Amino acid sequence: MPQYDLAGNPLPDSSGSGGDDAPRMDLAGNPLPAAPSAQPPPLHPSLRPAGGGGGGYSAPPRPGGVAPSRAMAAAPEEGSGRRWLWISLGVVVLAAVLGTAYLLTPKPAVVPTTFTAYVAPDKSFGCAAPGGWSVTPADKSHQMAGSDSTTGGVLFASGSSSIDITTDTLATIVAAGLMAGQSDAALTGSHAAALHKHWRKMVGAPHKGYAETQVGEFDSAMGDARLAEWTASGNVLGLGGPQHGYRASLAGGSHTAEVVCQCPESEWAALKPAFLRVLASVHEGAEPADGAAGAGGAVGVPGVPQ
Repeated sequence: MPQYDLAGNPLPDSSGSGGDDAPRMDLAGNPLPAAPSAQPPPLHPSLRPAGGGGGGYSAPPRPGGVAPSRAMAAAPEEGSGRRWLWISLGVVVLAAVLGTAYLLTPKPAVVPTTFTAYVAPDKSFGCAAPGGWSVTPADKSHQMAGSDSTTGGVLFASGSSSIDITTDTLATIVAAGLMAGQSDAALTGSHAAALHKHWRKMVGAPHKGYAETQVGEFDSAMGDARLAEWTASGNVLGLGGPQHGYRASLAGGSHTAEVVCQCPESEWAALKPAFLRVLASVHEGAEPADGAAGAGGAVGVPGVPQ
């Protein structure tokens, strides 16, 4: 049954047969404006799909404003930078180690071809000094209690090779022998032999595998003398490589001398003649005695090839 409004105008069918497209009227019969269609609220910019298309979901940006895709792209770049940093540091450290090892590795000794006369500052002894080697005189004197003994000497060095001469007065040996109860040996025995025995342990202490071969007596410019050839596998820790050298104990009328020559085993053959030259030249006083070796010549050592 049709329905009418107060003005007599027919009302739309309320049964729903008109569908959603039927016009809507107010009470006066006037058509009402169409209701706006329901629209979903706009998406947050961070949730909009890439490219501006509709629909879809995009994760919100990470702290710092870096999108996930960019963060994943930046991660390999950061890892690569750290890797190159560690590689650069490793190269620097390796270069420093190699440079230090190079600087600390001693150069081979100069093989002397000339010798000059060396005289101690107090003129207590002299010897032939190898050319091209550094010269370091002893700078300290030690007065022995109860005697007039003083110690001195000189060190010649080149590379890792050296000739170390330590001198003292004869009174030191005599006093030491008397104090040890060796009155006969101290007064009448070979002072060089006593000195040679006394110094063996001290010379061998800084070396590992130290061993001596006694050469015996020889005619030195100082007088009474004993000579030994020695070898060692290295320093006290076994480092530095094999060493080779001579140890001579000399006793004159008023002074004694202990001479220690050493060099790497690889340089022994080249430096042996220079060692013998210096050993034979050590003398008391400022001038060598007649016939003794100074800077110009060497005294032969029996049993030792020149």
